[in-house]
Amino acid sequence: MKKLIAAAMIGAISITALTGCGVQSTTDRTVIQKDDKQIVVIDEKQGTGAEEIALDKILSFEDIRVLDWISEDTILIMKENKDMPQFQAEEGMAYPKNFYEFNINTKEEKLVAESKLNMSNGILSPDKKHIFYKEGIEENLTGFILNRETGKKLQVTATDSISSYEGQWVDNTSVILSSFSEGKITLVDVDGNQVELGKSTERILGNTCRIGDKIYYTVAGEKLYVQDLDGTNRKLLMENVVWIIPSPDRTKFAMVKHTAQTERTLYITDLEGKELMNLSKATQIYGVNWSPDQSKLAYITMEPENNSGGLFVADALNGKVVQLSVDIHDAADPLRWSPSGKQVSVTTMVFEENSPKFVTSLLKLK
Repeated sequence: MKKLIAAAMIGAISITALTGCGVQSTTDRTVIQKDDKQIVVIDEKQGTGAEEIALDKILSFEDIRVLDWISEDTILIMKENKDMPQFQAEEGMAYPKNFYEFNINTKEEKLVAESKLNMSNGILSPDKKHIFYKEGIEENLTGFILNRETGKKLQVTATDSISSYEGQWVDNTSVILSSFSEGKITLVDVDGNQVELGKSTERILGNTCRIGDKIYYTVAGEKLYVQDLDGTNRKLLMENVVWIIPSPDRTKFAMVKHTAQTERTLYITDLEGKELMNLSKATQIYGVNWSPDQSKLAYITMEPENNSGGLFVADALNGKVVQLSVDIHDAADPLRWSPSGKQVSVTTMVFEENSPKFVTSLLKLK
């Protein structure tokens, strides 16, 4: 749990404050009253592009952690399942966190799958039919693929081994796994078939993705490598790479690079790392994710020294950046877009009486 809290607070997935990001000087500030808290948003309406980016409203839900969007009205969440017995966790007795479907309009919940152990890191396949996730307690995690229609789950990693694995969907039926400790990359499908795609002599830190007949991943030292599917023709593509997020059509990256000791920069690049657009600079940038039509990028920035930053959306066509909230400074998971690209979800962690609690915010665009 301590590691979970630390990851959420320092932005293990990525966020930071924006300096020199190209936001226009003319902005309209709006204050939204939410219970006893005021949320300040900045509505930027100038510039050109596919469409204007502006905030409509923010919805907040406590004690749930959003994982992904199932439809425009329904999100996949994890929360305590109090119908299951408690177990001994690091912080004391706790109910296991399981997956639910949550309707944001009716507030109705539907149990997707239950377990006596925590279910976490759920990622929906592009067609929303399967979920790749991890199950276990603390770092003793096992990888599964869950069929949403049948409820059947398939174990796809060794038991209690996946704490060092990262998984990403390649298509509707297969997930690419990379192992930090073993340095190997594996492709596994929804039927349990596995193919080893190569092995690195260095520990793979993440950013593992397959694009065509190439595999990209980062190793210690923020080095980005690319190699063929069979593990050959491995080459160092770039250094100082923190994150790479492929566009939905797999033709470019949103890339966060370490550009100075206390500075990170968000770029759009081609698949060779050539800079196409410079979007933002900040101490930390994380949570980066493309909209489904890849016309926009959502991300969070953080400047610890002055506790500034916020949630931003950038127009990926013209580079215009709009700050949607100055109050959201961290994220427990990557930002997620709804299927229409009109809503962005983010889960943050707050502390009440020294106890951590998840709060999910849904930002609706006009």
